[in-house]
Amino acid sequence: MSKTAPDHDFPFEEGDTVLVRVRENGTGGNIVAKFTAECTSIDARPGPTGDFARFELPGMMNSVSYRPYEAEFEVVGR
Repeated sequence: MSKTAPDHDFPFEEGDTVLVRVRENGTGGNIVAKFTAECTSIDARPGPTGDFARFELPGMMNSVSYRPYEAEFEVVGR
């Protein structure tokens, strides 16, 4: 692994604005939620639970977390 490689499995970093598409079956099936939000944290965990990224929901006081295989991610701003 290079020194500049991230230590997690996401195609973005904390602070990036990301389009998140949540599908019925991970990365397959119908889209059940879609939103754009800033990634507030990435928790890189070894082992079976794996990494997860946290996003503040736009216009709400809640946040959500997803693992790399639970949604599709597209960086729309840095």
